Amino acid sequence: MTPGAEPRLARIAAAIADPTRARVLARLLDGRLHTAGELATHAGVTAATMSAHLKLLVDEGLARVRPQGRHRYFGLADGDVAHALEALLRVADSRDAGPAADLQRWQKPAMRGLRHARSCYGHLAGELGVQWREKLLAQGWVTASPDGRYELSAAGREALAELTPEGFTATGRVLYDCVDWSERRDHFAGPLAVAWLEAMVAKGWLRRVEGSRELRLTPPGRVALGDGGSSDASATR
Repeated sequence: MTPGAEPRLARIAAAIADPTRARVLARLLDGRLHTAGELATHAGVTAATMSAHLKLLVDEGLARVRPQGRHRYFGLADGDVAHALEALLRVADSRDAGPAADLQRWQKPAMRGLRHARSCYGHLAGELGVQWREKLLAQGWVTASPDGRYELSAAGREALAELTPEGFTATGRVLYDCVDWSERRDHFAGPLAVAWLEAMVAKGWLRRVEGSRELRLTPPGRVALGDGGSSDASATR
């Protein structure tokens, strides 16, 4: 690094630290693409102000933009950014409140649904996400490879066929661990985990909550996913 040059880490930290940009990044953690207008409404700022914030996030490699027709859609740059943001959320929670207060926060009625099931950059997180990972491992549908990655077993390919896109190549880093924000245990992340969540939503097993990362488990989903109980009082609404 050139003497006197601003460290790259400082620039990234400054980009995240702005309250409006932090709200945008937290919104983009749902793994979906949003227009600048939608993000401006969410953050409570003007369209011009949001445009400047989004340009900085894209320039710093924290967000990406996808033009489509007359619209431009924004999302997080990649999974590494999502995992870094989740890690910062965990650090912020532990510093702000401590373990006991953090647990109490997740037990509040307004937070129960988010704790039970939510999207984390497109894959399933929360209590249900942790349970899903444990089920796949216990059933032998997913196995750990010697290099620490996870692979679908033959039984897993058969059992999860209706959730896995036809022709999906389960090679490379398609499934890996992600420490859960609320549960402090691992759920599965990666392209295969994203495909599974998309299929669960398409089948009506889970419903997205507008304006939130929360996912609500439907009665068919409770049967299909074998949810063993949760703190989500509204799972069947």
